[in-house]
Amino acid sequence: METSDDFGQRNDDFGQRKAERSRIEQRLAAKQAKARAGGARSAAVRYRFIARGGPEEDPPPLARLLRGGGGKGGAARLKLYLSLLWLSRNDDAPRFEYPAHQWARLLGFDSPDTAGARRVQQAFRWLDEEAFVRLQHRQGASSAVYLLSDAGTGRAFQAPGPAVKHLPKAQREEHLYVQLPAGLWTKGWIMELSGAAIAMYLVLLHERRGEAKTVWLSPRIGQERYDLSDETRRKGLNELARHDLVSVRRRPVHQGLFEDHFRSRNVYELNPEDLERYEAGEERSWV
Repeated sequence: METSDDFGQRNDDFGQRKAERSRIEQRLAAKQAKARAGGARSAAVRYRFIARGGPEEDPPPLARLLRGGGGKGGAARLKLYLSLLWLSRNDDAPRFEYPAHQWARLLGFDSPDTAGARRVQQAFRWLDEEAFVRLQHRQGASSAVYLLSDAGTGRAFQAPGPAVKHLPKAQREEHLYVQLPAGLWTKGWIMELSGAAIAMYLVLLHERRGEAKTVWLSPRIGQERYDLSDETRRKGLNELARHDLVSVRRRPVHQGLFEDHFRSRNVYELNPEDLERYEAGEERSWV
């Protein structure tokens, strides 16, 4: 006769097998997607997607994707749109016809043929309504997806890499970008990290501007530049630290003479190579 402990163990074993199957399917989907994208080693994400020029401007697309609609939909929208950017590297007219279940596998969603596919479809509908993509419905086939400007303006997409390379210097500002490593997908981090963690990873990349330096993010900067809540900022940074994707140190704050209290703040150091170096969910060996 099966005991409650046996039943619990059987459920645990089933959950582990299901998680392992999802992990394998996600890695395989990422490998195939990278090959079809010409081996793209990173996604080019414009500064203007991540940050706004000043607090008087509209929220940047990153914040809009996370917030619009609420719930878990924000993470799905962000992960899906970043995947489109990755597969569109150096392509000025990106068009996709992949079925929803393939996108669901690439993102590591549960039940990719059913519930996962519906999450993808819901995300695409929102992106279409907000002019980040244009959907062309086709009878008896998956909708064609046309990637639009990552500023959410509804204009045609223009790959930032070639634009920065070929435009006059005065016209390059709006096309400057960070490089989000392909390891986000190929090493499984896309299914491991929350939307908040991925958002803060992009924020840290933006703050670094390609330089190897520590970053301090005040609540004011988080709000004025990125329009992200304190909760999103804390949750995302803490999650990145737990996964050792960012190093956190305390740095003293400069004070005048005869101050009564010592003050310090967290500074963050990011090594983008870690997304390529380590598999999500695996224990690291420290020497």
